[in-house]
Amino acid sequence: MSSQRASINKKLKVAAFLCLHILIVGAVIGWAAVRYQDWERAKELPALRLNPLTVKPQYDRPEIVSDADLGKVLSRLRPQFRGKQPRINYVDHALRFWGLEAVFDDPKSLSGIEMRDILLDHRRFGQVWGDKTRPLLVRNQNGLRARVQEGLETSSHEDHTLATLAEVGTPVDYPIVLAQGETTLAEMIQESLKSFSLNQVEYEWSALVFALFLDHPQSWVTSEGQRINFDVISDRIMRQKPTQGVCYGNHRLHALVMILRVDEQTPILSDAGRKKVIDYLKSITDRLVKSQSPEGFWDKNWDGTKLDLSTEQKFTPRARRVLATGHAMEWWALAPAEVLPPAETLEKAGKWLVETIEKMPETEIKNSFTFLSHAGRALALWRGKFPAQVALPPLTKD
Repeated sequence: MSSQRASINKKLKVAAFLCLHILIVGAVIGWAAVRYQDWERAKELPALRLNPLTVKPQYDRPEIVSDADLGKVLSRLRPQFRGKQPRINYVDHALRFWGLEAVFDDPKSLSGIEMRDILLDHRRFGQVWGDKTRPLLVRNQNGLRARVQEGLETSSHEDHTLATLAEVGTPVDYPIVLAQGETTLAEMIQESLKSFSLNQVEYEWSALVFALFLDHPQSWVTSEGQRINFDVISDRIMRQKPTQGVCYGNHRLHALVMILRVDEQTPILSDAGRKKVIDYLKSITDRLVKSQSPEGFWDKNWDGTKLDLSTEQKFTPRARRVLATGHAMEWWALAPAEVLPPAETLEKAGKWLVETIEKMPETEIKNSFTFLSHAGRALALWRGKFPAQVALPPLTKD
């Protein structure tokens, strides 16, 4: 009898032990399930606006560029890319420069709508680049994106084409015609959100896309598990050396200005984050004021450091200076007044750009179009207009 009781007690202890472990395992599984659900919720992408926000010009400074000079400069920078195999980085720069509303009386120039069609309609892309050319827009594990730096038929920078489409006001439901099937611009934006990393080589245009398209974002989690917001993105941009990055660092500065201007429309920065960006841009302006040449231009070393030309053999001195000067004048034209330089600085730079562009031969205009597009857009913005709103002088017959 005692042995029977002992056996029963032993079985009860084993059962209790098993029950306890089952409860523990169940609790762990339940906790893991909750954590997984939390993780899945955290990975949900921010909502998108139907239409991207517009950052409008806010100054009208005829002392920087006159109506007559502005018309002459912009006339030289028409998007004369009609024909076979137009370079895609020229097309998306020209679309950003001129906007969707642009229409020209020049048969060589593409309209804004035609340029967007080349980027978003594979039928049109195939007409200009040939049916055997690999499509510009391709899918990866995260969605649809433009091919980058894979030849003249591809985009020049990560999310550059997408940022162009954002800046010219393309809605998220705009139809995209692919080699196989159709989708909308939303898929490209969502792909960028999923693929984004704070450590990617180029993030300036991704930040611009997010600022213009995200609807009241607080924060979100990247595919790498990074929780980010616009304070974090701005800190990342400001962490690099001033001239580091594409176009001597100016695209990072432009992204910061755009974030500030969006923040004025719908808060995306904390008060501390906004102050940090303002203070940073003021310090950048101080450097530029001190390093401006007597003629009015800046060069690759606009931050005041020694000029290093070891990686600049492809650019002439004039090309470098137009690049640096045009980009700085562009982001200043959109910046809050508190980060602007003295009027004299702006007037000297504007005069130098006008005189320099008017003297450039046609071949140099064509070869330098991408960064000349920033200079031309900057001059128009300083007159309170987008380039398509400027009256151009009539074409003269050759």
